[in-house]
Amino acid sequence: MCDTNSLFQKQKELCLSGIDWSRKGSVDGPITEVVKFINGSENYFTTSSCSGRIMVFENSNDVVQKKGCKWLYTTHESATGELVMDSIKNATGNAVFKFEPFVLHVQCKLLEHAQKLHSVAVASGFRNSGITVGTKGKIITAVRSTHSMEVPLSDNGNILVSDQYIDFLVKCANEKLEENFNRIERFFTNYKEMINSPDKQLEKELKKQQKKELKQAQDKLKQKTTLDTQDVDDDNLNFFCFDET
Repeated sequence: MCDTNSLFQKQKELCLSGIDWSRKGSVDGPITEVVKFINGSENYFTTSSCSGRIMVFENSNDVVQKKGCKWLYTTHESATGELVMDSIKNATGNAVFKFEPFVLHVQCKLLEHAQKLHSVAVASGFRNSGITVGTKGKIITAVRSTHSMEVPLSDNGNILVSDQYIDFLVKCANEKLEENFNRIERFFTNYKEMINSPDKQLEKELKKQQKKELKQAQDKLKQKTTLDTQDVDDDNLNFFCFDET
């Protein structure tokens, strides 16, 4: 019977030596170094990732689903209104514009490793991060946030928005993508600090950064006259759940 360390190493070797079943078939360029560094760590390895992207996809059903949908446009860099508009000119179904932020799933050797990684993720701005523990003992930390956006552009081939509005959507998505990359950079810096520093020093630095992030969030709320529900979720939603995998 394998001990925890041996089982974890076998799972890591199997995962990292397998085929990448994503549509792209490889790790996104902007997070290549992040993924490589994590996979070189003793107590962690990545199981899936996306650096964040702006996309347009078409779905013929009323329910928007990724599976089975047709991708009309996708980029992991800044988008342009012209390319977005060109992508929907020949759409016959329901075209949807979407920004998806960074997401990273990391298998951890022990629960304490998962908790440390979760603290790093939250301190870096990924406040919707969480930990799942499967019935077979797999411990996964999901690094993610909620600053996404999704807007319908056409209905059964009929374009519903103007060029000007698409330019506005692209501008908003590009700003979110820029903030997304800033958070990834903070996460990478904090992760390396966690790996290379004593636990007490890491805890001190994380608490310091969490206080800074909290103050920034409080200052931001004071400037608003109305409360944005999505921002509240992004700043406050954390979870710990167990699944059946």
